[in-house]
Amino acid sequence: MTTAQLYLNCLPILPEIILSAVICLVVLLDMFVPLGRSRVVCGLVAFAGTIVALQVVINPPVAVEAALGGTFGGMITMDGLSQFFRMLFLGGAAITIVFTLGSVETIHYRQGEFLSLILGATLGACLLVASNNFLMFFLSLETLSLCSYVLAAYIKHQRLSAEAGLKYLLYGAVASGVMVFGISYFYGMTGTVQINGVINSVMIASSMPGFNVVPFLLATVLVLAGLGFKMAMVPFQSWAPDVYQGAPTPVTAFLSVVSKGAGFAALLRVTLPFFATNATVANATAGLAGMAHLPVLFAILAVATMTFGNLVALRQTDVKRLLAYSSIAHAGFLLMGMSVFQPDSARAIMFYFFMYFVMNLGAFWVVIVVINRIGGSDLAHFRGLAYRNWKLAAAMFIFLISLTGIPPTAGFVAKLILFKVVISAGISAMQGAVMTPASWFYFGLAIVGVINSAISLVYYMKIMRAMAFERSDDSSRLDLNWVEAGYAMAFAAATVGLLYFEPIANLVNQL
Repeated sequence: MTTAQLYLNCLPILPEIILSAVICLVVLLDMFVPLGRSRVVCGLVAFAGTIVALQVVINPPVAVEAALGGTFGGMITMDGLSQFFRMLFLGGAAITIVFTLGSVETIHYRQGEFLSLILGATLGACLLVASNNFLMFFLSLETLSLCSYVLAAYIKHQRLSAEAGLKYLLYGAVASGVMVFGISYFYGMTGTVQINGVINSVMIASSMPGFNVVPFLLATVLVLAGLGFKMAMVPFQSWAPDVYQGAPTPVTAFLSVVSKGAGFAALLRVTLPFFATNATVANATAGLAGMAHLPVLFAILAVATMTFGNLVALRQTDVKRLLAYSSIAHAGFLLMGMSVFQPDSARAIMFYFFMYFVMNLGAFWVVIVVINRIGGSDLAHFRGLAYRNWKLAAAMFIFLISLTGIPPTAGFVAKLILFKVVISAGISAMQGAVMTPASWFYFGLAIVGVINSAISLVYYMKIMRAMAFERSDDSSRLDLNWVEAGYAMAFAAATVGLLYFEPIANLVNQL
């Protein structure tokens, strides 16, 4: 490869190159900056570098825009899917850095290595969603995973943090091994590790007489196990509650949006060709007989994931742990969209995740403030918050009703669009006015989703009740600085303001 060819190949991954340079710079700065100033200096450099990388993704220079497409022999592809999730990942990383600067949980540790791990995990997530080669796919996922394991256990002298890191590592190692086994099956069946090559080979083979769907489904399930771990999908969710509770809260917020988003983005990357073929339950006929098993598989996983997450969340008394089960439940709603293999459902999933991104980060910021000011994330620490600081309680109330899906919030719009896609699939499957098994399938899935939304209101109400109707032993006023109050109000305003969702819908529809 000549220098000119290398230059052209590197242009589309300029944001990732910037992230890599910032990682090195932050580590070097941390070696020379005094401990007392490390937090601010390294934090500002990491934040600035992330914003620059985000700006390149949003407004790429002409030379970069001209080079968008496949690069490095097709190992990396830059399309609408990768651009959208790269923006979310970089935005999530920037917000996590801000959260870190405002949190007391890591204040006694040097920030260089912590921030470099945040940026390294973001780098892995950005490359993962752009990967069109299973080798690159796996290496990117492991980059994200290894950084996340260390971040979860970063508070070295706290038992819960060490336990979180160990559990995350053990579950992640097994999930990665299972996924590699599935990739080897795909390679054995098709003779290629290019993702689009594997999918095209399977789709061609499925249209031939005598196609055996079992090896394809087995390989898919094995790969799904590795991605399901990142998505906190049942039955691969066991790590999430302990990790969310034990990890530093900024890390928990990062995992809830960036790590989870990377899992769904990777799943969309692998399954997106099927969306173009409309491989729904309704057309489980000769040409798509193999692919029509996938919507059923995703529907079963969606029902199991959202139901498990919501039912177990009812018993939680720690807000971080409760939000972990809430995160599992929301993974179920996103999987519900995966059961409709149509282009509209892919856009609905991305739209839903954008809304979830805003309201979930807002909820975790309130948790960070409560930990900073009151000393813990148990429900007892939220008692009387409405009397001690009504602005913080009001912001948390908005985030909770949005996570439930109640108007007038962004969460309502997100669930409305997702349910619309599922119900539309059921209507399309009807033969005139006659219900078919496929229409019953989609209508039933939508009903289960509505029931689960109602269940989620019960445990979100536990937090609301503690804030508004219970008194704490300490009834003194909780005074916040302008940063703590400003961030809470900004996220709350965004959660309500995104009820006007047309700009985000237009962005997603252009992808």
